[in-house]
Amino acid sequence: MGYDGGMRRATAAAGIPFLALVSLAAACGSDDSSTAAPPDGSTSDMTVGPGMDGGPQPGNDAPVGSDTSMPPSDSGGVPEAEAGPPPSKASVYQHHKNGTRDGLYVDPIFTKATAATTHVLTTFAGTTSVSVRAQPLYVEDGPGGNEAFIVATETNHVTAIDGTGMTIWDKGPQTYGDAVTNNLPCGNINPLGITGTPFIDIASRTIYFDAMTTPDNNSTLLHKVFAVSLDDGSIKPNWPVSVTATVPGFDSPHQNQRGALQLLNGILYVPYGGHDGDCDPYFGWVVGVPVNDPQHPKSWHTQAQRGGIWGSGSLPTDGVSIFPVTGNTEGTSTWGGGEAVIRLAAGPTFSGAKADYYAPADWQNLDNADLDLGGANDFLVDMPGAPKPHLVVAPGKDQNVYLLDRDNLGGIGAELSKTHVANNEMNAAGAAYHTSQGTYLALRVANGGNGVNCPVGGGGNLVVVKVSAGNPPVPKVVWCSDESNLGSPIVTTTDGSSEAIVWDANDHLWAYDGDTGAKIFDGSTTLMNNAMHIFNTPIAAKGRIAIAVDGQLYLFTP
Repeated sequence: MGYDGGMRRATAAAGIPFLALVSLAAACGSDDSSTAAPPDGSTSDMTVGPGMDGGPQPGNDAPVGSDTSMPPSDSGGVPEAEAGPPPSKASVYQHHKNGTRDGLYVDPIFTKATAATTHVLTTFAGTTSVSVRAQPLYVEDGPGGNEAFIVATETNHVTAIDGTGMTIWDKGPQTYGDAVTNNLPCGNINPLGITGTPFIDIASRTIYFDAMTTPDNNSTLLHKVFAVSLDDGSIKPNWPVSVTATVPGFDSPHQNQRGALQLLNGILYVPYGGHDGDCDPYFGWVVGVPVNDPQHPKSWHTQAQRGGIWGSGSLPTDGVSIFPVTGNTEGTSTWGGGEAVIRLAAGPTFSGAKADYYAPADWQNLDNADLDLGGANDFLVDMPGAPKPHLVVAPGKDQNVYLLDRDNLGGIGAELSKTHVANNEMNAAGAAYHTSQGTYLALRVANGGNGVNCPVGGGGNLVVVKVSAGNPPVPKVVWCSDESNLGSPIVTTTDGSSEAIVWDANDHLWAYDGDTGAKIFDGSTTLMNNAMHIFNTPIAAKGRIAIAVDGQLYLFTP
């Protein structure tokens, strides 16, 4: 399954600090997605990962995986759950702010009253190279101790921009390699360079990202994983990592890298899928790079062909495991790891136990109809006091949102609930938040679609559901946007649960009351030069909303 604006062409984790904050909050009150291609080689020689002993044997209810691991490293590194400050701090080191990928920001400046006065900061003119599909990042303690926004682009530029809009440093193809502009087997991103959102480890002052590169004018195509200095963009020793050279069976030309990177307990995890157009062979891969021994990565991939990991906010973590969600597989009557939420342990490794995977009972029908469970990335939500307090939220291309028990994913057909909430596929990245009124999920519907039975709004492609705390938990549509072509939403609160505001953007910025859906900020007065790519997302950064579009970073402030 490859995506173009969320549609596939028919051709061709407990980050305890993150989840604890969510728990506390609850107690208190077709254009821009291409995914990467598959490994070169058959799955017939794949071996199951560690922990399969005593697990189910291959069959309709058997989880599948491969462990093409090198010997484990004893490298340390800073756990992702400890790498950044708690969410009450302003820095944004990863996609959707938190390891849970819930998109929840805490910023006391953004009350509903102040948000109504939002305007573009005309004194800020952050210039970037064109084609920005990765979410921008923000660091309070950047180069020279000053704040900095980090923007990565499809031309393999990474730029650090200060709070006034001036460029601190900019490194491009001369440092990281030329982006690919030709000879891909299929796809719809050109140039193709850095697509997945990088990860910043502030403890080591390192920016991690994957870049598609070519050393010889598009004859050789290589995915390379980089670690560069936050302070000047220089490449760190023993990096980059050529994925093709270090991961057996990985085929760079057929794999694309759209999902956000994740750092957990000293291992950098990089997800891969295929290109728009589904040019085989490709698989859903997760490559784990030990940051202290980068030239010896480990990997896991689906046994069945395809099964791409497409979501822009891929690899949520609970601080112990990561939870990729996979797309459709091809030509198999036995479940091969597609259409699934998978719990991967350190490495990555897959246990094979039913508690560590979920796939819908009709996974074969989803495969055949190209209705991927993994069209959008999953994210993690806690509901303290509920019968099932630890949830995985998985929006699907089949217009349903799936709620899963994170403590026991349960195998095939074991969802807690499956609810029809949209009239078109759901894709990109969702968000979650708690208020005194309950727990909400903000979900993006593909362009041309909207939520079903919206009591408020209804013409746009943002749908918000409220989740009951019953057994099972069931989401109900409570409001929808009137605006279309919106990207992935985020949420700001002043303290974790108060003054909840849902923000989203197209070629304008919009803000909605999290409980009622009332429009707080009418962005019709804030036209940007280009629209935000639909799989991209705003960020909140110390009283400002930052949006990266092709060629420019915009700041909005009350």
